[in-house]
Amino acid sequence: MGSVLAGRGTSFDSLRASASPRRVLRFTSAIVKMMARMAIAAWVAAAVGAAAFAQAPSAGEQARLLQEVRATALGYSDFLPDFVCTEIVHRSDNDAGTWRNLDSVTLQLTYAGKKENYKVILPGGMVSDRDITSVGGAISVGEFGSTLRWIFEPESATTFHWEKSAVVRKTPVWVYSYRVPRAGSHYVLAFGGGADVQSALVGFHGVLHVAKDTHMVVHLTTEADDIPEDLPIRESSTSIDYGYTDVGGRRFLLPSGAETDMLYQPSRSAEKGQFRNLRPKLMRNLVEFRAYRKFAVDSQVDFGGDGKP
Repeated sequence: MGSVLAGRGTSFDSLRASASPRRVLRFTSAIVKMMARMAIAAWVAAAVGAAAFAQAPSAGEQARLLQEVRATALGYSDFLPDFVCTEIVHRSDNDAGTWRNLDSVTLQLTYAGKKENYKVILPGGMVSDRDITSVGGAISVGEFGSTLRWIFEPESATTFHWEKSAVVRKTPVWVYSYRVPRAGSHYVLAFGGGADVQSALVGFHGVLHVAKDTHMVVHLTTEADDIPEDLPIRESSTSIDYGYTDVGGRRFLLPSGAETDMLYQPSRSAEKGQFRNLRPKLMRNLVEFRAYRKFAVDSQVDFGGDGKP
């Protein structure tokens, strides 16, 4: 059967029977030209749309958008339900050009009353009373609203700069850079365990991806700056991704994964005057969040997936 053209019920077979080859050629050529014009028009429309999408908002519009994003970010804690999830931190280091797997730390993270609480899960699935700092090494916290508050609270004196519009994982976003000075920061770098914990308040900066439709942050990065000279952590950066997750039959935007990278440079004082092991060391934490569920006093450990940490 021939192909129908323009809805007139005319097929190429009947066309060949009633018209000369030259007329068929001219008719087909006209169709090709029309289709080419339509394709060009569609391309121009898409290009114009993309240009409009990429155009920076005016200063007044940027201020208005930031106020809406700030209100959404600061209301994030109110938006979240009380929940429990399992956080698994895969730790590795690199001091000779090759990454080496160190260990995996499993935590029960409870979010209740707008506060985060971490408990170490022992082998066998038992939840201990050990504080998160007892595990030693590098551990990051604050993925559940704390970092957003540190960025958007007015007293943080954060400066923002609109960078561009983009599409990330099929989501149209605004991209902002930001900087929080140490004077207004709540961001603490800490390393070590127990009584040997070394910590310092630092400033930080990074990038925010804000969903255009919801004004919610779907990705953020932090990079520490203004680090005191006596702190062995010389560099620290974190990247957090957020995704929609079911909790108690409703969907909420929650962290789906995070990565923290640090540069550790032990000082002579940290080594008690010994000059060994002073080589810089890169450290990396890959964090995954599993088994989100509504908080209950008797919540049990759930590793999610295959049930293994």
